[in-house]
Amino acid sequence: MNQSIQDGLNDLFDQIIPISGDFNKKTYADSFKNAYEKYKSLFTEIAQECENSEDRQEEIEEIAAVLPDRMREVLDQESSKRKKENVLMKYNLGMVTYVIPMFRYGRMDACEEIVDCMIERWNDHGLELKISKSEFEQIQGGFKSRLCYITTAVCASLGKPDDCYELNLMRRYRDEYLVNQKGGEEIVAEYYDIAPTIVNRINRMENSEDVYADIWSRYLHPCVSMIESDNLEACRKIYTDMVYSLRRKYLFS
Repeated sequence: MNQSIQDGLNDLFDQIIPISGDFNKKTYADSFKNAYEKYKSLFTEIAQECENSEDRQEEIEEIAAVLPDRMREVLDQESSKRKKENVLMKYNLGMVTYVIPMFRYGRMDACEEIVDCMIERWNDHGLELKISKSEFEQIQGGFKSRLCYITTAVCASLGKPDDCYELNLMRRYRDEYLVNQKGGEEIVAEYYDIAPTIVNRINRMENSEDVYADIWSRYLHPCVSMIESDNLEACRKIYTDMVYSLRRKYLFS
């Protein structure tokens, strides 16, 4: 790996937190494309370096290690598991919404292989919070297909995967019941307008894990219990209260 690539990747790591501040429905597409244009030459150089290397696999692994190694240095500065997870959660957001999609956006084989190796190394930290492959089109489409951003963030903070029971239950409730009720479509639409911004702001807080735990105990766990007992209207009230409460607290405070 040449010094130019090393410097470029270090600069990219330093921008993970600042760049993730633009993750919301209105600005994501433009902010992602602007960031990609800034680093496009870096990804091209990386692909060329791998293809021209005498040991392609070794080159891929060396490049893939840069960001995870920097993350490990950051985590090593934190004194407790809780603090490590709070910091990691913030970086994970930037990784899955910007860094990984940018590596993949140019559809270059070497960059795709680097992503696979990089994710494996990134997740090797002994903590429960993991990242996985993502792409720009998938995330941008999520604003239209209504991904459960807040519920996903809460479940991730509890070590639950994206396909966990609670998330799937909430998605079915939303798509099969809530949107078909009077005013339900409007509350769901508002949720997807504000949820990415709320998640981003919570992730920047020192006590983000505590905030997510409170959202779980105050709103999501009761919602899950109500759905399980077929008390769907009671869940609707809790869901609506959550949307308006989080909007007041994190958008207008």
